[in-house]
Amino acid sequence: MTTELVAELQRRAARFAAVANVQQAISATISLKQAYREIYKAVASVVDAPCFALVIADQPGEQFEAHCIVVDSQEREDESVQNFPNGTATISRVFKTGVPIISSKPEQWWTGTIFQVAARREVQSEITAPLTYHDRTVGVMQILSYKQHAYDSHDLDLIMLIARQAAVAIENARLFDAQRGEQRQTEAAAEIARLALRKVTVAHASHNILKILDEVVPSHGKAIGILAGDADTIYCVAANGSCATMEGLTAPVSHSAVRAAWLSEEPIFVENLRESAHTPDRVPAEPAITIPLIASNRRLGILIVTSETPQLQGGPNGDALLRLAPAVALAIDVLLLSEDEQRIHARERTLAAALATMDQPVLILGVDAKVQYANTAAIKEYGYDAAEISSLSVDDFVVKSAERSRRQTIPALPLDKPLWTGEHIHRRKDGSEFPAAVTLSHIRDENDNIVGLVVGVRNLTEEQKVADHLGRTEKLAAIGELVAGVAHELNNPLTGISTFAQLLLEDRLQGEQFESVSLIKREADRAIGVIRDLLLFARKTDARDVAVDINTIVKHTVRLRALASRSSGIEVHMHLDESNPQVRGDEQKLQQVLLNLIVNAESAMDGAELRHLTVTTQRKQSTVQVMVSDTGHGMPPAVAQRVFEPFFTTKTSGKGTGLGLSVSYGIIQAHEGTISVESEPEIGTTFTILLPIYTEGRK
Repeated sequence: MTTELVAELQRRAARFAAVANVQQAISATISLKQAYREIYKAVASVVDAPCFALVIADQPGEQFEAHCIVVDSQEREDESVQNFPNGTATISRVFKTGVPIISSKPEQWWTGTIFQVAARREVQSEITAPLTYHDRTVGVMQILSYKQHAYDSHDLDLIMLIARQAAVAIENARLFDAQRGEQRQTEAAAEIARLALRKVTVAHASHNILKILDEVVPSHGKAIGILAGDADTIYCVAANGSCATMEGLTAPVSHSAVRAAWLSEEPIFVENLRESAHTPDRVPAEPAITIPLIASNRRLGILIVTSETPQLQGGPNGDALLRLAPAVALAIDVLLLSEDEQRIHARERTLAAALATMDQPVLILGVDAKVQYANTAAIKEYGYDAAEISSLSVDDFVVKSAERSRRQTIPALPLDKPLWTGEHIHRRKDGSEFPAAVTLSHIRDENDNIVGLVVGVRNLTEEQKVADHLGRTEKLAAIGELVAGVAHELNNPLTGISTFAQLLLEDRLQGEQFESVSLIKREADRAIGVIRDLLLFARKTDARDVAVDINTIVKHTVRLRALASRSSGIEVHMHLDESNPQVRGDEQKLQQVLLNLIVNAESAMDGAELRHLTVTTQRKQSTVQVMVSDTGHGMPPAVAQRVFEPFFTTKTSGKGTGLGLSVSYGIIQAHEGTISVESEPEIGTTFTILLPIYTEGRK
């Protein structure tokens, strides 16, 4: 008897030692899963426990959640465990009373669950013990055995010791889990904030935000929608999981699944996200929580998180989402502002590039009419550098002869006329002047106050040259028509006079009669020659239509004047196009034009110190350019404008008729070409001829 008593005491001591060891192990756990495993190990070390269930009551206590299930000493982690309603008799009774139960007739509530083992063995014994923490029952622990009468009161005492320690371990682990969850949430919020500081798009950042949220709150799917510019449409910029098909989806807020959350500005749980969706085929039919993203009292978008079950409606995951939603909204707000700034900067860069590349001057003025910005064309046109021009007033560019008060120079614009245009004479830094067409528009702020002015300037010099050229052309055409009519009217009687004079000369006239008739004949023929030249100017004669080597004409003409040039001390330079360009026309008439230009150039260099005559030919796309330049006395603009008028000449009386250049003008016009002149007093004159290049088959 003593031996049996000693053996029993030793067995109990060993069991209590085991309990102490497992209590220490349970107390050291810091995660719920680890705590559950240690609890089961403690139980299995002191009693027969092939099957084990650890069920925790939810917050309202309406049902139990199976947190740890062991069947045949194997933890069932990979199988779905249904929650147990609070009406389950043994579990419910122990939970409510806090009194443990030993039974040899288990209720077998597990029928149809994972406790239904393949071997079809039936559980014969059970212990159901409450998990009590500070007089509060948090759950129930149930130990099951296939043996009959496997447990006694000593086993129950040991299980109750373990249960009390298990409740403490579970609550501690919950506290640690909550702290770790808060830490993860804090780290996630910080990482989301760091995303907003990067130079990324809202879409790229949203994808990263979803990855961060997945680490904190695992779910079946997530999506982020952003309010579009029309303030009435949600655009899904990022999605994953079951929501991946929603990415890129656009829907009006009023007809979308997030309408309720958007209107209430509160998180809303949706039992089926697809039911109210604008595009159902791209939206999962799952429970979801829709959380409006609000920053600075502005609704920016929506966060959607789906789950296979309504578990996100409450609990730690739902709380985590609500805590992280403001961080997500703030990050998106910053990114949207950054994108707006980038677009503004991009527009500013585009505008600056456009202004810089414009070939017309543009000035941006402050309200004091001082230059704040001048584009490259303005700097080049006015001759100032950027630093100099920025200190000037717009009135500094207007010459005194045309200067007005600032109020007149930059008038107030009526509201119905956003632009003002006018013409001024502007002055460059070097004192030179040019006619300018000015366009002015005001820069206004959001309150319609004038904060600056934009002045566009167009140099009218070339336009005036073109206008003058057109005017001269029209004038010459009108003169040509008049001359042609007069020439025809004079040609017939002069021809008759010349003919009758010739008939008289054939008679044997003597003395003064012969001299008088000869004089009549000679003057009549001279008048006929003048009329012929006038007809050439008026283009009333037909030109030959053959290929002409322009270089050959130049060489022959220069050779004709070689003696005269040498006698006058003129150096002749020829720069001829080596490709020997050809034009279509009349060789003799073109030579007449060149000869006339060369003779005029020789005459213009009388008395000049430097006497150089240069003839240049050059192919210019579909034309041939012929330039005759001299270093003579040149002509003022008023004279250069009239050189092609008939009978206009700067030569002294008796040295010219004023028809040479007008005839040349007519010949070039007849050849479908152009002739122009550029001259500067005491520098020289250049005549430029452009003739169509010869093309086979062209008529």
